[in-house]
Amino acid sequence: MSIQHTESVPDSSEEARVEQVLAIVREVLSKPGLTADDEVMDYGGTSLSIVRILAEMRRTLGTDVNLRELGGSVTARSLVRAAR
Repeated sequence: MSIQHTESVPDSSEEARVEQVLAIVREVLSKPGLTADDEVMDYGGTSLSIVRILAEMRRTLGTDVNLRELGGSVTARSLVRAAR
């Protein structure tokens, strides 16, 4: 019997990027305990704080995020997946 895995397993470079973005999100929101899957808006995030997160991602990581790809959920992990 074979068990098939339907979830994609992130590679180490994606996880490293998630940690970088998570550090930015924690700093902008002043919430050091946030995890990569915590919704930004649930922890006091506003549209302005999302703009600040995106600006810092661009400045420090050189990435842009297509907001349409977020699907309404803004987490450190979703930001990495929507980055180009």
